[in-house]
Amino acid sequence: MKNKIVLFLSSVFGVGYVKLAPGTFGTLAGLVIWALYAPAQYNLQLYWIISILVISIVSSSLAEQIYDVKDDKRIVIDEVAGIWFTLAFLPKTFVFLFFGFVLFRFFDIKKPWIIVKMENLRGGLGITADDVVAGIFANFILQIINWYF
Repeated sequence: MKNKIVLFLSSVFGVGYVKLAPGTFGTLAGLVIWALYAPAQYNLQLYWIISILVISIVSSSLAEQIYDVKDDKRIVIDEVAGIWFTLAFLPKTFVFLFFGFVLFRFFDIKKPWIIVKMENLRGGLGITADDVVAGIFANFILQIINWYF
């Protein structure tokens, strides 16, 4: 039963089992959850991103052991963590959600050097850290845009 719960969480309710582009669908799932349920108050958003960070590290670590594959494609909870870091402390508008998705996927796929280094960390920390750093990069750009406009 414990394994089923871990796999259910780490795959974001089964989204990770989508054959084509599970990371993209995991990101979309995270974006929808954020858009519908994340609190508007920035101080409460901090609790959300800390919570998803812990849940992602723990569940992806355990799922990696169950699958016995390093950073298995079915593990997409890290995508949720990444997109939540991307969208944190920004207005919940279509523009920020859309460009947050695009920027996060860009950094997650292209993986600038520092993001690649994060993948070298072991277990769930490595699985999650590269997406969180990609999310921080995307958030930084969006914060500049938000400040400018």
